[in-house]
Amino acid sequence: MAQLHSLLSGAATRAPHRTARPAAAVLIEARPDGAGDLRGAACAGADTDLFYPDPEEIGVEAAEWAARRAKMICAGCPVRTMCLELALERFEKHGIFGGKTARERASLHERRLKVARRERRAAGGAH
Repeated sequence: MAQLHSLLSGAATRAPHRTARPAAAVLIEARPDGAGDLRGAACAGADTDLFYPDPEEIGVEAAEWAARRAKMICAGCPVRTMCLELALERFEKHGIFGGKTARERASLHERRLKVARRERRAAGGAH
């Protein structure tokens, strides 16, 4: 806390040859915990049903509303990008992670694969 107060008050760093970290980096150091949850996530404490809308269970209109609401929560999340990357790494098949549905994540994954193939070809690598 003293370090945060020092950064916010503009006090000099103890090691002036090192660049001080921005206050935001001190406030939120997002790393997944053992369960894969991200500290500082905007969805912490939110109703998890919003992030796993099932049209067969709650109806299409309610599921679309829940997905939009979940995406609104994700939009202002400081760990949104990390959440999305973790979901892509784990091949999450359901739910909204990093502001993307499972279908949107699959599409993003396919686009990334196409770009990687193009880059390999351009570099003269294997097809």
